[in-house]
Amino acid sequence: MTKAAKVMQMLIRGLGVVQIVIGIAIWMGFGLRPPVIHMAIGIAFVLALWILAILGAQARAGAPLVALLLLWGALTVVFGMAQAAILPGPQHWIIRVLHLLVGVAAMGQAEALAARMKRASTASAAAAETARAPQ
Repeated sequence: MTKAAKVMQMLIRGLGVVQIVIGIAIWMGFGLRPPVIHMAIGIAFVLALWILAILGAQARAGAPLVALLLLWGALTVVFGMAQAAILPGPQHWIIRVLHLLVGVAAMGQAEALAARMKRASTASAAAAETARAPQ
C-alpha cells in the first residue's frame, strides 16, 4: 500500500469521525445554520474517498469495490445535499439516520478497499521476492 493511500485512509477516518460529531451536534440543535462546515468537510471526505478509489484501481485492488466506492461517494454527496428537502416534518429523522448510515458505509467501504490494497501490495512484494530468489 502506498504512502498516499495510507494518508487517504487516515484522512477518511479523521474526517469521518469529525463528520459524525458535527452531524450529531446539528441533529441535536447545537450546530450552525446552515451547516456549511459539515457540508465542506463532507465534500473533502468524498474527495478523499475518490482519491483512495483511484489509488485502489492503480493497485489493482478489485474493480468492483473501486467502482462501488466511486459511486457511493457520488451518492453520499447527492444525498447529503438533498436531504433537507426529503421527507420534511416529523419523519425527517428517518432521512437523518439514513444519511448517517450512508456516511458510515462509505467509511467501511474505504477500510475494505485499503485492506485489499494492503493485501495486494504484500502479495506483489512476495511474488517479486520469490522471483529474485536463486533456484
